[in-house]
Amino acid sequence: MKNILTQSLAKFFLPEGQNNVVGYHFNNGEHNQTMLNATRSAAKLIAHFFAPINALASKPVFTMNAETVVIHVFYYLPVKGQVLNNNTVNNLGDVLSSLFGRPVELRLVKQHYPYLNSYILAQFIAFNAQNYTLVQIVRRIFSTLAPVKNTQSVEALASLLPSHIVGIKVRVSGRLITERSRPRQSVQTMQIGTFSKGNLSLVDSASFTTKNKKGAFTVKVWISQRAVV
Repeated sequence: MKNILTQSLAKFFLPEGQNNVVGYHFNNGEHNQTMLNATRSAAKLIAHFFAPINALASKPVFTMNAETVVIHVFYYLPVKGQVLNNNTVNNLGDVLSSLFGRPVELRLVKQHYPYLNSYILAQFIAFNAQNYTLVQIVRRIFSTLAPVKNTQSVEALASLLPSHIVGIKVRVSGRLITERSRPRQSVQTMQIGTFSKGNLSLVDSASFTTKNKKGAFTVKVWISQRAVV
């Protein structure tokens, strides 16, 4: 077996921002295309699963072999005490297994903060932009998050975490209904922390587009992390 899903193929078969796939080649081109189309349908099913409960989900990551499909999804529940219904999760797993024609292992990982995943954070900002300004939203996020300035400090090393968030950047393209329209200015950018390059640094980025009464707008988020060694 060999990995056959190149970046060019992924962009051709899958809509940008929907999912990531690790696929394998079994000398059957028709089969490969069927699996790629199945991942696109699965991503839509997963999005529809989380939408009614106002949960924010990451892009699904699919890992496939000849016998099974493993799907990883991170999710964030804005309402405290809210939990997923085991019966509906099992039903989703059954539907996905039928879609792929093989057993599906659905791994749903709850995140306690929206800023741990760039796609979840982009959605969080976009949905809250219906009621708050960008400054208010970012202040709310940063009130519970202080980017680590020195990953080699005593406090950082004592936390035993493999990496720390050292910077977050947010860019909104379009007009928000909570803010006064400004001629010729439809892009806002805010940043906290640093985005230094290096072998120990990783930047996770994602964008999310939605609409309001003033039209479509896009939120793009960059989250910079640095490994602790």
